[in-house]
Parts: sequence; C-alpha cells; structure tokens
Amino acid sequence: AMTPIPKIADLLDLSELDPFRDEPATWFTARDEIKMIIARRIAEKTTDEWLAVLEPADIWCAKVLTWPELMENDGFKALDMLQTVTRDDNVSILTTRSPLRVDGARARVDRAAPRIGEHSDKIRAEFGL
Repeated sequence: AMTPIPKIADLLDLSELDPFRDEPATWFTARDEIKMIIARRIAEKTTDEWLAVLEPADIWCAKVLTWPELMENDGFKALDMLQTVTRDDNVSILTTRSPLRVDGARARVDRAAPRIGEHSDKIRAEFGL
C-alpha cells in the first residue's frame, strides 16, 4: 500500500512498471493501471511464494484468511474480537467488536445496530418531516 513503485517493481520483477519508476506523480494518477499490472503478476505465484519475497523486504503484506482460518488464528483469539449483540426483537448476533481503546479500555456493546429503517419514523417525527 505504501511501497514505492521502484521497490515493488524490482521485487516483483516487473519491467512493465518502468514507465512509472521515476515519476512519483503517476503513482497516484495511474494507480488503476499500476494495480492491474501488479494483479496480473501476483496471480502467477502462490500467496506463500509471494510472502517469501515480500516479507523479508519489509513490505506490508499478509495472507488473507478465510473465516474458519481467522477463527483459529491465535492473534485473532488474543484480540478478543468477537461479541454477541442482541437486537430489539431479541435476536442475538455474533459479530466483531471495535479494536479501538479509549482510556485503555475497549468498549463492549450489548445492543445490535438498528435494522434498516427501524428508527425512520421517529427521526422524521423529530424533524417534522
């Protein structure tokens, strides 16, 4: 996400990125083209093969986990990211919680977000609509 084009071009052996190498302004203006070039290249190898190239070079990258893999991941478990919330109709939903801390504490919410339109009538009435 933050890697300079010359570095990623060298790591991925991508001469197709040469036109952008010395033109940092194009890294934004041509970002869609650059992303397509990179996407085609990374499709040529497995995730593990690319991680073996990118991680030692300090490139921000990681394997994208499936939901079952995430649930078994020690890091995810240590973060205590799951919580059960209940809607006003008493339906319970397992969901993720915020990773943010305020004054050193992470909030836990018991009530689920409202359903679409659940409070529309009340809001309209409050504003005289």
